[in-house]
Amino acid sequence: MNNLKTFLSDISLIWWIISTFIIGSGILIYFCKYIKVQWRFAKNLKKKIYFLKTSNDKNLQTQRDKIKNLHLFNIEEDIKDISSNLTVLQNLKNNAVYVVGYNKDYDYNNLFTEVKNNEIPIIIFANQGEIKKDWNLFNNYIYCDISNTTNRLAVILLNILKIV
Repeated sequence: MNNLKTFLSDISLIWWIISTFIIGSGILIYFCKYIKVQWRFAKNLKKKIYFLKTSNDKNLQTQRDKIKNLHLFNIEEDIKDISSNLTVLQNLKNNAVYVVGYNKDYDYNNLFTEVKNNEIPIIIFANQGEIKKDWNLFNNYIYCDISNTTNRLAVILLNILKIV
């Protein structure tokens, strides 16, 4: 009977050591992945955020100033005008995020070709219900989102920088 008790206590000690090792390994792996994701997010917060206007109707100055006042993002000082041509984009960093003011008369096909080729996230800033014709183009690009308020713009920026 004593041999049986000793044997069972040895087995329970071995199972306790094995289960502690397995649980500890799982916690360590989860912690390492969490640190890796947070490190990537911190690096992405350094990405340049460019505000691009497609017309004088939406100059995005108010939105840029409010986002800049958060002191969280790396915001470009001036707002670039892409209404006539896209040559301005050649001088911008590819490791960036574009915030574009929506204009119903602007042709977004060339812009989205450029953005898709460089895999640059883009946020379209439009009024509620303003977008009618360009939904398919916007929905076909995984790094595109649409915002209609400045607060929503800040949340979308955080989300995009978390996943890119």
